[in-house]
Amino acid sequence: DCLPASSGVSIAVMPRLLAPLLVLCLLLLASGCTRIPVLMEGPGLTPRLGPVREDVATARMLTARSLAWRSAAQDFRREAAKRLDEGVLTSADLVRLERGGEDYVFLRRRWQALQIIQGGEAWRRTAPKLSTDPVARLQTKLVLAAALMQFDDFRLGVLPYFAEAKARRLLRQDFPALDGELDAAMRGFMNPVHRQRLANAVVWYKAEGGRQPAADGEEAFLDEVIEQSPGYQYFSQQLVSGTLEDWARGGHAAVTMVFDQTRYIGDTLLHVGSMVVGNSMGIVQTRSGYLASLGEAELAQLAARLHPGDLLLDKTPFRLTDMSIPGHYGHVAVWVGDEAALRGVGLWEHPLVKPHQEAIRAGARIIEALRPGVQINSLRHFMDVDDLLVLRPPAMSEPALRECLLRAFAQLGKAYDFNFDVETDRRIVCSELAFVVFPEVRWETSRVLGRSSITPDQVAQTALVSGGFEVVLIFHDGRELKGQLPATAAALLRQDYTGVRKLHPDFSGLSEQH
Repeated sequence: DCLPASSGVSIAVMPRLLAPLLVLCLLLLASGCTRIPVLMEGPGLTPRLGPVREDVATARMLTARSLAWRSAAQDFRREAAKRLDEGVLTSADLVRLERGGEDYVFLRRRWQALQIIQGGEAWRRTAPKLSTDPVARLQTKLVLAAALMQFDDFRLGVLPYFAEAKARRLLRQDFPALDGELDAAMRGFMNPVHRQRLANAVVWYKAEGGRQPAADGEEAFLDEVIEQSPGYQYFSQQLVSGTLEDWARGGHAAVTMVFDQTRYIGDTLLHVGSMVVGNSMGIVQTRSGYLASLGEAELAQLAARLHPGDLLLDKTPFRLTDMSIPGHYGHVAVWVGDEAALRGVGLWEHPLVKPHQEAIRAGARIIEALRPGVQINSLRHFMDVDDLLVLRPPAMSEPALRECLLRAFAQLGKAYDFNFDVETDRRIVCSELAFVVFPEVRWETSRVLGRSSITPDQVAQTALVSGGFEVVLIFHDGRELKGQLPATAAALLRQDYTGVRKLHPDFSGLSEQH
């Protein structure tokens, strides 16, 4: 089944080694042609001027959108270059990356549909037919322009991201809406048959199509799109060298490289292992939290002091999981408010909120990521804790507050991220809620097992130091601390409990009474 041991090459691997050579041969063959028809003459529908003109108008609109999308993709890659390379992508970066990928998929589908609608006969006409039939020539130029725009969108807007290991991993694995879409686009982009057909069409245009005077404004527009396309120059002058460069930057060999698969398998194993350990530790609880004994009137008073968008951090030293989290606090949640508050900002009937109306009317006010996933829970459920810190973001306009709350509601139902990786939003860890809900804040993170993570203490520290958040209230060891709240929060984050007592000399925690 294998070659001799001295060769070190399995027969099963040989097709993979021969594939690039086969592609190169096909492309060399295509690039060596000087005057050939697009393809052999074949049957097809006779083009009609009205529908062709309608699709040219569609191509005008898509061209403007493609050019704007490419510019935005290149701007983002330049702005986020350091974070893509060795830094940490922010929540806003992840949103822009995902939205950019989705926008590309929509554009690709529409360019592809435009080519399919016009029919395969546009690729099969011979040069004499195109010289004597202006409608057929217009249709063929439309298909060529659409194919070049589709080619350029991928080569200029997507392929550079595939050269970045982090961006490639996120685009291929992290965004559910893009699953398989970009891999399919890559296969189409590198497909030697598609490239040969496009190269042949460019040869025809250089030899015949571009020499015919434009019959009208539609044809002049298509001539401009074709001749200004980077893909036109690519297939005219640098097909072989460009193909080799594409292959090296993000072709099949790169996007299916062992590194990507190893990373994916490693992430999966880490997630499963961490989930088993976390769930096992999570069932160990030695007692109830001191604040779980608050009466309904006290809970109502506490709820009245909270505003939508507030961050709630807690400590539960009686749970085994709390011991595994560095720092003082162990959990982060977001207060979204009741029905009246959500109606007040115009979100009660929003599609993200509507499925949870019954739970909110029953008392659910807090969005939090727990081991079973991201949930919306009541204040009573949340208050099985000893410590509580409430941080309020700077004053926001109503539209900004709406967006903040919608980002929180959008996380509901997501799985818990046992990899603790902030550079993914397919799964969410509790402290990552702040990272996602307030993307404009440059949150402090740390490296854990090769991933960028954020702890509850880092959320509090960043919010207070650079985020402009206000300390609203503090409960410590079952008691509320009043006065000198910023200094008290700072002492708790330093785990300077002696300093807390100096700030509050009359303080007596419930742990002293038990």
